[in-house]
Amino acid sequence: MKNKSLIISSCRKMTQSSKRFISLLCMALLGVGFYAGISSTSQDMLSTLDTYLDQTQAYDLQIQSTLGLSKSDVASLEKLADIDSVQGIYAKDALIEPAVPQKTATKNDETAIAKVMGLPQKRNQLTLVKGRLPQKDSEIVVEAGYLTKNKVKIGESIKMTDPELTQSTFKIVGTVKSPLYFSKVHRGTTTLGDGKIDYFMYVKSSVFKQEVYSAIALTVKGAKQEMTSQTVYLDKISAAKKEVERIKRAQEKQRFETVYADDLTPAALASGQVKRDSLPPAKWYITDRQDDAGYKDFIDATKSIAKVGRVFPVVFYVIAVLISLVSMARMVEEDRSEIGTLKALGFSNAAIALKYVLFSLVATLVGGVIGMVIGLNLIPRLIWNIYTTLFAIPKFIVLFQPGYCLTGLAIALICICGGALIAVYRELIYTPSILMRPKAPKAGKRILLEYVPIMWNRFSFSNKIVMRNLFRYKTRATVTILGIAGCTALILAGFGLKDAITDIVNYQYDHVFRYDKLVALKASTDDKTLLNALSQDEQIAHIANISMATKEVSSHGKAYDVTVVVPDDRTTFKQVISLNDINQDKQVVPLTGNQAIVSQKLAKLLKVKEKDTITFKDNRDQTHQIKVGKIVENYIQNYVYLPKSVSQDIFGTYETNIIAIKLKDKLSAQADQKFDAALMTHPSVANVINSKTTVTMINDTMTSLNLVVLILIVSSAILAFVVMYNLATINISERKREIATLKVLGFYHQETDAYITKENTIFTLVGIILGLISGVYLCHFIISTCETDTLMFVSHVNTISFVFATSLTVSFTLIVNIITHFSLKKIDMIDALKNIE
Repeated sequence: MKNKSLIISSCRKMTQSSKRFISLLCMALLGVGFYAGISSTSQDMLSTLDTYLDQTQAYDLQIQSTLGLSKSDVASLEKLADIDSVQGIYAKDALIEPAVPQKTATKNDETAIAKVMGLPQKRNQLTLVKGRLPQKDSEIVVEAGYLTKNKVKIGESIKMTDPELTQSTFKIVGTVKSPLYFSKVHRGTTTLGDGKIDYFMYVKSSVFKQEVYSAIALTVKGAKQEMTSQTVYLDKISAAKKEVERIKRAQEKQRFETVYADDLTPAALASGQVKRDSLPPAKWYITDRQDDAGYKDFIDATKSIAKVGRVFPVVFYVIAVLISLVSMARMVEEDRSEIGTLKALGFSNAAIALKYVLFSLVATLVGGVIGMVIGLNLIPRLIWNIYTTLFAIPKFIVLFQPGYCLTGLAIALICICGGALIAVYRELIYTPSILMRPKAPKAGKRILLEYVPIMWNRFSFSNKIVMRNLFRYKTRATVTILGIAGCTALILAGFGLKDAITDIVNYQYDHVFRYDKLVALKASTDDKTLLNALSQDEQIAHIANISMATKEVSSHGKAYDVTVVVPDDRTTFKQVISLNDINQDKQVVPLTGNQAIVSQKLAKLLKVKEKDTITFKDNRDQTHQIKVGKIVENYIQNYVYLPKSVSQDIFGTYETNIIAIKLKDKLSAQADQKFDAALMTHPSVANVINSKTTVTMINDTMTSLNLVVLILIVSSAILAFVVMYNLATINISERKREIATLKVLGFYHQETDAYITKENTIFTLVGIILGLISGVYLCHFIISTCETDTLMFVSHVNTISFVFATSLTVSFTLIVNIITHFSLKKIDMIDALKNIE
């Protein structure tokens, strides 16, 4: 019966102290909602991708070859124990244009390069968006982006001239989505046009005249049951890849012999017109999902979001503990007389504490459940909508994540209810007689300023009271300052993270990579003619011959695949790539001696410093140790720069496979495209990588991450407002008698407001200063946590971010001061000043 009356009393308290109850509810809502939402987003995105790839039977491994792949290759792969299914793929890169040119479009707008593939049978299945799939050889399906950009409709035709296709004109019968191209940014490269594939399209396989497959898609046994990109999945793929590699050489040899027998007559060989050694070798390239740039971008995005979700909520909960402790302490202090009476009537400490625990428990549970519902549904969908600008996956799957929900709620209960328990037990240690008497007010003391008469005597009466109160209520002052500082730090960290993400592209392509084009050369071709043509081009300022290759480098038990860059000539090299020493104020260092120069992020991953050693493996799996000369500035991907002589000692002969070009002046978009297209016509050129295109693709990815950061900033701003409002409410409730006394003494409303708002303003200013300082460190910590293995964020906070963070905090203070004004007007002087005994 006693407990029942306490429960009823607790319920009444919820209505009587509704503002306090709502503030605790909001703290729980923000904490649980943000934690559950941001933590589950990564898993939701990963599950969405995994489900899509499973439903479309997307490949786990893919094989391509320099001489194509035969049905014999398919049959050999089907016999492997770890392989579940095998499917040959017909594909061609083709120039396409509308059959009837658009009057409003230019020739450059109309012509595009498409990857044209045969309709899949079981693997890499298409998702039909609109219309139907091709039923005749003269029909084609395209991605929706082609129709939108080129203002073409279903039912219209496109031209595609290629001798290896049976048709030249195709009628568009539908639009589709493909698991091979769920990234809207990455479409791959080609030897046609400017080297960039614009669209993907599908026709019936019978359209292709070629007898061999362009690629073979494989699925691995048991891989579908595992989550893509996770350790178990990757282990299965690795085992299957090793099994495929066992038959690789035999199949390459068989294919070479077949081509050799089919294409070269004995008469041709006997005459000496063609030599066997001059034939290009058959070489297999075995790749998995991890090698696809779009897939990797998606996985990296989920990892970054997951890392952010482990850092930001911690600060939310710390602030929740602080605010709930102060809020409940004030409520308990207001009920001292009632607590003393209950103790005198024989209620146990646990029973009395139940009333306040129940108050905080209900607030936390209600806020937590609301936060779960909002967090699990709103935050993942908001973030996913941001990423739909980069990825075309038909359906986003929001999963119920009980682990994250229960963890978030448990932390909130510990923080808020724990604060209530601490607050109530601090009072329960006293006897009933002490509790039933009002708590003695804190004695006023002279403050430090009073010992400086020159300053103190210049203060008005009200300002002197304000200054004394600042130091009189030390706990409230400390909590207010820390609360404001924490929220300001969160906001600044959000803006700082945005700065770090935005600036890495500019730093990489302004400070490090100075080239405009990378020209990839075909293997075993004579590049002298190309070099002569480039050296005579008046648009080009500098050219540099480079060897680039992916190699494994290791140190301290860790190994990473990195891009090894070897210049042919150091003088021309420094014109296109700057090696800026991070330990010497970014001074440019030369690539000399017999030492390696290592990019900054790689040095961090391998835990190496200058004069440490790193280990390479050559083509025969023999190890070579090289001393680290310098560690240089770099933000995207990992690089090791080697002198030509060192590279030859490790890997054998040197061969230029890249030509870096720096232009004299920036070209217009049309001129730039024309320049690339002209390069692609040269027989030695395999591909042209335009730095503008690369920057655009990276910026698209970074923009999406920026918008995720915006969600963090908004959440932090809401938390800041709740904290300030809650602290202002506590301040007023603590000092009702004091404020009522001022009113009785004849203070005007503006003077009474100033009495409180001046304190808020001072606390805000101090809190902002501390918040900005701690926010910089918090930002650096979050950046170091969120970085992926291939990204090095710029660890700085722009000046404008300090302005934004300060402005937001100040604006919330002004809003709270306005609300405070109306709360002060409502104080009943008679009720506040009556004898509380």
